[in-house]
Amino acid sequence: MVRAPRICENILEAEGADMWRSILAVILLPSLTAAQTQTAPSATPNTSNPALQVTPASQPSYHPYTFYNRIRRGTAEDVAIELFPAGFVTTPTSAVPGIIPLNLELLPTKGFIFSKLRYPKTYNLSAKFHSNPIPVAAEDPIQFRVRAGRTASLGSQILTGKLTFQVVHFDSSVGPVEELNVEIPITVVEHNAKVQRASWPAGRLSPAMIVLIIVLLPVEIPVALLILAGCAVSPRSCPD
Repeated sequence: MVRAPRICENILEAEGADMWRSILAVILLPSLTAAQTQTAPSATPNTSNPALQVTPASQPSYHPYTFYNRIRRGTAEDVAIELFPAGFVTTPTSAVPGIIPLNLELLPTKGFIFSKLRYPKTYNLSAKFHSNPIPVAAEDPIQFRVRAGRTASLGSQILTGKLTFQVVHFDSSVGPVEELNVEIPITVVEHNAKVQRASWPAGRLSPAMIVLIIVLLPVEIPVALLILAGCAVSPRSCPD
């Protein structure tokens, strides 16, 4: 669970209408997500040869993105994969003993070079199976760079890979190790061709992040009330 000082800092940095929208979002989020969230079956962390118990991912889904609608020969572009697990995942940068972190394996594709793989940032979450809060990823996609060589084939291409992960469910239980095959469609054009911005997931709240915000409501609401009380004492410090 994110500690109160961190939340206070985030809220106190908000300005103008942004602060009020944040407070309203915290209050309204439970009703917006009641129909989305489901509690997964209880399980315990598996630390003995988890690779032998990998199962295909059935519930989680994903969505691939490219920063531009097409990629030009001889250039490198940003690509993202947004995973929608039934809970949270850990990452290699903040590994937790006994939990297999999120891992993206990209299969070699002729004419393309992959680089700068970046995993989502993490937040602390209290879990009943661990004495201390554990870092989990609750928003942001996996991102990487793909470079199309000057000899890359023109037209539609499919980049393929595999996601491996172990979900920490909303009830703090841990599911089995899962694998999910991913496909990323791209279109290769000539080096001087025009390209346009495509949809990009950065900056949006994922369902898991929404649940994390709800979990933190016992801390967020008192902080919001303190800010409102401060506005009553010093109106100039508050938005119109």
